[in-house]
Amino acid sequence: MLSDISNRTSTAHRTPQTDIVCRIDSLYKAAEACADPPYLGEITQCYARAEMSQRPPADYLERRQPHIQPKSREFLVDYLTETHAELRLHAESLFVTVFLLDSYLDRHEPVEARKLELVGITAMFLAAKYEESGTQLPCLLLLDTARHVARGVGLAGCTRQDVFKMEADILSTVGFRLTAPSPLAFLHRLAHAACVQGTRTEFLAQYLLELALAEASTLAFRPSTLSAAAIHLALHATGQPWEAEYGQLIGVGHEAMMTCGRALVALHRRARGNRDKFVWVKWLKEKRGAVSGIDIVSPGGIS
Repeated sequence: MLSDISNRTSTAHRTPQTDIVCRIDSLYKAAEACADPPYLGEITQCYARAEMSQRPPADYLERRQPHIQPKSREFLVDYLTETHAELRLHAESLFVTVFLLDSYLDRHEPVEARKLELVGITAMFLAAKYEESGTQLPCLLLLDTARHVARGVGLAGCTRQDVFKMEADILSTVGFRLTAPSPLAFLHRLAHAACVQGTRTEFLAQYLLELALAEASTLAFRPSTLSAAAIHLALHATGQPWEAEYGQLIGVGHEAMMTCGRALVALHRRARGNRDKFVWVKWLKEKRGAVSGIDIVSPGGIS
């Protein structure tokens, strides 16, 4: 009804009264856009129940993979982030890639360091087939890229058959479980609740989550906690309030969020200005809001 009134008065002589109607209409539409679908709460609860069921422990490399150092994993994930951006894959594909990488390494017998790149690029190949839709091009591009990337980072002579063989090994090792609730899923819920979808605030939160992907120690945090900490920091950095109800929506406590937030700030400060770290360079671009250049305050004094 308000929309109809607004449309009828849009071409008429504007008066203070019609301006008020138009402003009310805009507010109504904004509120409607942020309203929760009736099933959203149930989906979030399902995510919360399942988020830790498949998540590897933070020390799995030390326990399970003596030939692979955390720095090697960090380098690989940053390289995969660059490949993911070049292929213009969906954001979730990157999180599925790292989930598969970690799940495989956590469950498999020790992997030789020289094969780590093959595991990573094959995980992305699987993630693209699982997440991308509408065309086979991303998968075909990724398969060609697998050979190029593997050669480029030290695995000479990688072939398509090597990728296919590793694909079967990954699937068998992880029991064909290709995904689990990622921090990105909870971020979408919180961004929706805070009405910051598609804004610089959400970009900043996503940057922090992608930064955390490369750091194995962040596996100690629940995906929901990572998301709450990221959006909490992003809201504060962009001058917007954090409401206690946001944490309650996904079942995250205040202390856990603050602890995680301090870890994210430390990662951001360590990455800032490092042009060898692709994720920092990626989110410095204007089309992504140049959010990696934002100064983020430690959450110690943020309520």
